[in-house]
Amino acid sequence: MPLPWWPLLLLLLLAQGCVSRTDDATVPGHGPHPFVQFDQNVSHDTLLVQTSFVLGDSSNLMVASHVEDTFEGLRLYRYTFGPDSSVKLLAVSTPAYDSWTLLPTFFPVDHTAPQGPLWVMANMGGKESWGQKLMLLDSAFHDIGFLDMALPERVLEEDTVRLKRRSIAPHLRLDQQGDTAYWRFACDSVYLYDDQQGQQDRIVAAHRVLFISTSTGYTALQVDGSRRPMKPLP
Repeated sequence: MPLPWWPLLLLLLLAQGCVSRTDDATVPGHGPHPFVQFDQNVSHDTLLVQTSFVLGDSSNLMVASHVEDTFEGLRLYRYTFGPDSSVKLLAVSTPAYDSWTLLPTFFPVDHTAPQGPLWVMANMGGKESWGQKLMLLDSAFHDIGFLDMALPERVLEEDTVRLKRRSIAPHLRLDQQGDTAYWRFACDSVYLYDDQQGQQDRIVAAHRVLFISTSTGYTALQVDGSRRPMKPLP
């Protein structure tokens, strides 16, 4: 009896680096900080909460949108509770507009002090990832740039191998040096929506790619040692 063909195809794709495997522990830097995630702990008349996180400094962060549909969609809200259990908003992000998600992944600027300033990679997209909106969170949310890439994954659907673009955020590794953050990728390959040199929709080996950001809003994509400054967010 002949063996099914699709396991052999998946093995071939894996060998070609098109299916991301286990994270590479040799990649320099620190991974995301695992703040506790929960459904919600506030009841708000005007906000529809998607998910929430405990930030460990008596504040929380929620992903929420207005109960009444607006074109702005989701935002991130950092909040705490007053003595009377009322909700006090500390910081509110810019909106996600037409993105179905604004799911944050957190990277402390100083990994030994996770209650300090945070880099926030917020995954945007619909059924697949469009990339990561990068923000710096201290006393407010500061929009820094956009990580125009995703994690490529080949999956078998109804006897057809399809390419899916997943969130790259869990595979990011942060190496903070002074004011500059160097972002590397603990996976086999990355999907570049835009390589900043006129080519779109490329799959590139992860070790060839570096993303650079600073708190002042400078961002650059580096491929094979060639640094390509990215346009600032409008």
